[in-house]
Amino acid sequence: MASKDLRPSPPPPPPGPVPTPAAPGVIARMLQSLRALPEARHNPSAAPGSTGLAGWFKAETPPPLEDVTARFHAVYARVRDNEAVLPDEARRHQYLLIKGMLGDELPGYLDDNQRRLEERGLETRGVAVDTEGRLLDNVAVVREALLDARHFRRSVVLVGHSKGGVEALSALALHPELREVVRAVVTLQAPYGGSVIANDLVASPALRRLVDVAFPSLFQGDGASVEDLSYARRQDFVRRHPYPAGIPTVSLATSRLSRRSVLRPLCAYVHERYGWGCDGLVAALDAEIPGSRVVRLGDMDHAEAAMTGLPGFSNYFPSALTETMVALALDAPRF
Repeated sequence: MASKDLRPSPPPPPPGPVPTPAAPGVIARMLQSLRALPEARHNPSAAPGSTGLAGWFKAETPPPLEDVTARFHAVYARVRDNEAVLPDEARRHQYLLIKGMLGDELPGYLDDNQRRLEERGLETRGVAVDTEGRLLDNVAVVREALLDARHFRRSVVLVGHSKGGVEALSALALHPELREVVRAVVTLQAPYGGSVIANDLVASPALRRLVDVAFPSLFQGDGASVEDLSYARRQDFVRRHPYPAGIPTVSLATSRLSRRSVLRPLCAYVHERYGWGCDGLVAALDAEIPGSRVVRLGDMDHAEAAMTGLPGFSNYFPSALTETMVALALDAPRF
């Protein structure tokens, strides 16, 4: 039952503009290089391309516990109507938000998500990962945040978008002893199985050189962080360090093929080349976390979960999305 203490705040202001996508010439050159890749055949880890790799882990790991998409839509509608949806326990936890790749470079990234939780009277903290850094380095940062919570006898809800979700899951896979402080995990479009775009980028010699040069020079990052999300790297990690069972987890898996999406060129590339539903960076199948309750949306791109968009172009609000996902996560019992 919803708590009477957690009264909704006034409706949020109209969403601001979303950053414009990369210059058409840049996207065109990238797509041209991607489309020139040969198809993967007998050895996907060595051959270019991603054919047959989306959702590879489903045959090896527990399937999602439940499809809660219908429940999501019902709760999301209540949030948009400014109704209280968070349970009584919500204020007892600290909410750790973890940004995805390039999150520090994008103005407003996860701001709307975090602000909504704070408006509901919840304590939030952004985990200071290097959004252009390597997976294991960032896992160490997440681990320190969990150790801090354990030291102060706090329970936490992890909320990670994109690569940030992978880092949250990986921290618990590598350090299962810290699950005791984690009440729930929310992943938003996390490429648990790998990112088809990241995989194809590192498979193209020309694009791989671009990544290796651009990340250090433009973002002071490590180009190998893109390879961390390739299918080969994710297969190796997940097989050695599977996500622990029993942690209440809600995962968001999305796709969108719409002319109103800023990521349409990449969504169309994945659809035309592989036939997969994709949000522009992650195939929907790869974001369905094993053992989780999964929300499947076919009308959301990768930007919409973390950045407010132009009216008429985005279908969801990051603030309402996050509040809904947290409500669903806390609705699941602690095992």
